[in-house]
Amino acid sequence: MMMGATFCMDAQTTLVNALQLLQQRNYLPALEICNALLAENDNDPSVLGVRSQIHTASGRYDLAQQDADRALSLDNASYRACYAKAELLFYGQKDYKQALQFYEAAIKSNEQMIEAHAGKARAYMGLQNYREALRVIDDAIKTAFRNDPELHFIRGLLNFQRGSHKLAIDDYDKSLSIDPNWNVFQLYLNRGLANEALTRLDLAVEDISRAVQSDPNNAGGYIARGNVLYNLAKYKEAVEDFLKAEVLNPDNSVITYNIGMSYYRGDDLGAACKYFQRSCSQGNSNACRMIVLNCSK
Repeated sequence: MMMGATFCMDAQTTLVNALQLLQQRNYLPALEICNALLAENDNDPSVLGVRSQIHTASGRYDLAQQDADRALSLDNASYRACYAKAELLFYGQKDYKQALQFYEAAIKSNEQMIEAHAGKARAYMGLQNYREALRVIDDAIKTAFRNDPELHFIRGLLNFQRGSHKLAIDDYDKSLSIDPNWNVFQLYLNRGLANEALTRLDLAVEDISRAVQSDPNNAGGYIARGNVLYNLAKYKEAVEDFLKAEVLNPDNSVITYNIGMSYYRGDDLGAACKYFQRSCSQGNSNACRMIVLNCSK
């Protein structure tokens, strides 16, 4: 009995390590841990659930479905299995209504599962029921999870959505104070957007630059900073950011149009028309209009 208990404790500790790697987006080593645990016991619904989460985060939705369904067939009350199914439904199928049911099932099995409360709020956001999403977050923060960075981040998103930009910044600040390494890109990006909404453009550039530094391969950071630089009339710098975004996302007509507009405002009509032509060919009607008005001669 003692040996079995020790094995279970070791397996549980190892599974926590896999979850930590998943949160850090280190999917391959997290997957290797789960595979090793399943080699010892291929009927563990918790491990199958975590592996399903890893597959969902990696975009391998078919594999995620197999693991989640198998985990539920072994134990339909397993909070890990329920949560894994909810994540698959949320991210892989955009079925927010059914995802909500599985998040609630996970909470019913384990009320202390913080991420299930966060998922429940996200599901309500997907259903555009922002009032209920905010209620879920407020209740979770007030009762037991006041020091969870994700809950404060989600509340920040909700406050931003309803136009309470200062409250949104307060929530993002709280997330950063709890864990400065949690989801750095999204935290600084969204705080930057909130500062932009408050017309604190210099602060917005600082925040978004921190986001870009944390994930230089994410086009969203360059687009957001380019927009702020454009509003600051720093058109040359805006062009540089939009060009970097285009390299990462070459078929986005809005990015191409933004490059054209930045050149246009910077009095380089030749370069502007080249990008308006490209954006128009990608289906952007605003770019086509700029060609008619400025590039027909």
